[in-house]
Amino acid sequence: MKETKHDYQGCLVGNYYDRKMTGTFKSWEEFKNEHLGFCEEGFDDTYHFVFRYDIHKQKDNNYKLEICMMLQRKGIYTHLYIENINQEQLDIEVKEWLRGRYKYMSKLWEEIIQ
Repeated sequence: MKETKHDYQGCLVGNYYDRKMTGTFKSWEEFKNEHLGFCEEGFDDTYHFVFRYDIHKQKDNNYKLEICMMLQRKGIYTHLYIENINQEQLDIEVKEWLRGRYKYMSKLWEEIIQ
């Protein structure tokens, strides 16, 4: 995982058809405990397809994770923010979780990438 510089704007915040399709979580723990899709088996990528994320360093040296996600079974785009992520959470839990999303995305595009 490495920092990139994109030559385009970020994704639209919210859903073009429904601006309420966005959410903010005050912490990584709140996101893990409350976000639809987390269960004993883990996050279900087949329902919640994370297609983009951005990590923003905040003035207090914590981080904010911005997630663009497609709710695949319903065709709904949603935009989420997770605030107050500390360095340890980012380095261990958040990056591990994002690697899982990357693995799923890579598997989806496997035939095209090769």
